[in-house]
Amino acid sequence: MNKLLSLSLAVAAAASLAGFNHSSLAQAQLSGTPDELREFLHPRPNTVNINGEGELTAYKDIAKISLMVTSDERNLSQAMEVNQALRLDLIQEFVAAGIPVDAINNSNFSSSPQFGLFGRNPNSFEVSARMEIQVSSEEHLQLLAAAADEHDEVDFESIEFEHSEEGAFEDLAREMALQDVMAQKAYYESSLGLELKAINFFYGGIRQLSRAMPRAMMTQEIAMDTNSRGAVSAALTVAPTFDEVEYQTSINVVFEIVDEN
Repeated sequence: MNKLLSLSLAVAAAASLAGFNHSSLAQAQLSGTPDELREFLHPRPNTVNINGEGELTAYKDIAKISLMVTSDERNLSQAMEVNQALRLDLIQEFVAAGIPVDAINNSNFSSSPQFGLFGRNPNSFEVSARMEIQVSSEEHLQLLAAAADEHDEVDFESIEFEHSEEGAFEDLAREMALQDVMAQKAYYESSLGLELKAINFFYGGIRQLSRAMPRAMMTQEIAMDTNSRGAVSAALTVAPTFDEVEYQTSINVVFEIVDEN
């Protein structure tokens, strides 16, 4: 009887222990964010981030000017002929002054009939054509402004400055940022006795900052003609210098600290 009781107690104890172990294993689990679990399962190497800056300054050396030539004549064909003749005269004048012919373009040709107060038939036809010219000197810029002053049919519509070597300067800015990173890397390696290996990088893109140089801004002086009420003459004063442009960029490189052992 005692042997049977001892055997029963041993079996019960073994079953209880087995149940405890199974219960403990079932409750064991990992929890956390994906990044935390990734770090636990695959520890990351020791890394350091080095940020490099690239910055250089240039001047916008191209001016894009838009001139609007408008002719108003009795007949449409006559208005077109007068408009074309004036534009050809202007082109010849610009080319003679040294502006390349391929820097002068005609675009956005349009025409519209002009009606009187009570008539159904147009009294005249207005023809407009835009001329777009690229210049790279202040003298040529003044020449185009003078053409608008001398001809009532010509309006100085707009001016836009650009840098002709934009792509090359963007590459230089990136190169300067990388050189900055590598100079810092060499300094840390020699000073701290480390070996760094690039494993990733983050590029911040190119930023362009334009700054207007001290100059007389483009203004329009209007003088009223006292002999004819409502008559207006406009004189255009053009800026004598081109704007300054600054290229800025940043590159952040992730380095792994190499374990020589």
